[in-house]
Amino acid sequence: MKKKLFGFLFAVMVSLLVVPVVNVLSVPDGKPIKWHEKGFLYNVDFVSALSSALLYPLGISTDPEQVVIGRDGWLYLGDKYENARSVVRSGASPEDKDSGKRIGEAAAAWETYLSSRGVRLYRVLVGPNKESIYPDYLPDWARGASPSAADVILAGAGSVRYVDLRRPLQEARKTYSAPLYYKTDTHWNQLGGAVAFQYFAEVVGADAPELAWPSKSSYQVSGVAPRIGGDLANFLRISSHLSDLEPTPNASGLPVTTERIDFNTSAVISSGGNLPVGSPSKPLLIRASGALNSKRVLWLRDSFGTAMSPLMAATFSEVLQLHWLEALKPGGNFVQLVESWRPDYVFITVVERSVGSGVFAFFPPPVVVPRGGDFKPTLVGTVNRMNDLDKGHSANEYKITGRDPFVEFSIANASAQSGPGLLNIDLTCNDGSVSAPIQIFWLGNDAPRYDEENSVRLTFSAGSNLIDLRTIKKLHPSIVVKRIRLDIDSKDSCRSFKLRDIVLGNGSGT
Repeated sequence: MKKKLFGFLFAVMVSLLVVPVVNVLSVPDGKPIKWHEKGFLYNVDFVSALSSALLYPLGISTDPEQVVIGRDGWLYLGDKYENARSVVRSGASPEDKDSGKRIGEAAAAWETYLSSRGVRLYRVLVGPNKESIYPDYLPDWARGASPSAADVILAGAGSVRYVDLRRPLQEARKTYSAPLYYKTDTHWNQLGGAVAFQYFAEVVGADAPELAWPSKSSYQVSGVAPRIGGDLANFLRISSHLSDLEPTPNASGLPVTTERIDFNTSAVISSGGNLPVGSPSKPLLIRASGALNSKRVLWLRDSFGTAMSPLMAATFSEVLQLHWLEALKPGGNFVQLVESWRPDYVFITVVERSVGSGVFAFFPPPVVVPRGGDFKPTLVGTVNRMNDLDKGHSANEYKITGRDPFVEFSIANASAQSGPGLLNIDLTCNDGSVSAPIQIFWLGNDAPRYDEENSVRLTFSAGSNLIDLRTIKKLHPSIVVKRIRLDIDSKDSCRSFKLRDIVLGNGSGT
């Protein structure tokens, strides 16, 4: 027993001496040695790296939650990231259909909102998972089921606003001898990004014929160079032991120079050349000299946008980039960027495994625009009752007398309305206030009472304005609205006002 104990203690003592020596000898030339940091001296990552290097040729991953090793050494993402393997293996779930429908409704609402702000075109590009283009290198146990979650979600979202890049990448794989994705990385390479951008140009160009695009020769491969292993190899700590291929399209040689600008501070971060741009966590403006179009693009993207970024800069003179999650999450700054920067186009690039993210089901703020000549009234709402209000001296005039002022309107022949379109409200404050906070409630489909879920708050500009009901999440086209209640939330201003009967109708709303 004592011999075993002494043997164990001896092994520990040897490790305490050997581990620091290995770490010191592993420091690259010119790098400082952190003699006083225990985390550096006793870092045992090299043991994991050595294990990975020995087991990789056998197809065994030392960290299968992060990386799965497939045929011919191809690496794929593990379940640690959005349950990548389990989602692919199990295929579509019953919830995916509803998710796709909600995402499609939200996309239509965002298109309406963006159009009201002068945006010419809004599209979402879905970058394929690596296994969608190279499924044949997956282990047999990791093969995907059909239909996939993305199949069902994208079918629900519709093909008008969502551009599915899987088919063109699958076709391109048959055409190009060079790979479109890295063997040791999650992402498509520069060639894959160029193929995706070429298809993007065809789709967007059909809807925006005013735009010029890089020539077809820009997408041809000018050379293939070796590179070290990518992010998946790095997860296994063997990126320096593995090699990969980098096919370079002619687009890298386009005569474009760029400036990278911190949008929040206007500070120039760097200038010159047209190098790929990594996925930014805060707004980054790329201003390009020599771009084909003097246009502004707000581009919400993820790391799959990196390979496409030089082509985006070559096409548009100003591209404001930000990760889509940062922009779309609760409290994100998507609306703020649209309102302050006023882009000509808005594009989103998202990888396939994230297309069902809940943030894509979020709705924009309701679109409110001045009533125009193309508004066609169809139904009128007449006052049914009021609360905490007194009638004024003139017609349609009210004065707030209590803490819960509202006017309720009844919609005659509501069933004749084929889905909600535009709601016209004509409200002016007697004290000259330019706006008033209001909350709009509705009762539809025989709902018994008003509730917060079926309402929307907004700051209403004084005058006759149209509210585009298509941009209100809970107000689905199938709902027959029979009553509308308008709450006036003013505290110190707009205590008396004029409010005409509300009108439902149709038109552009923009």
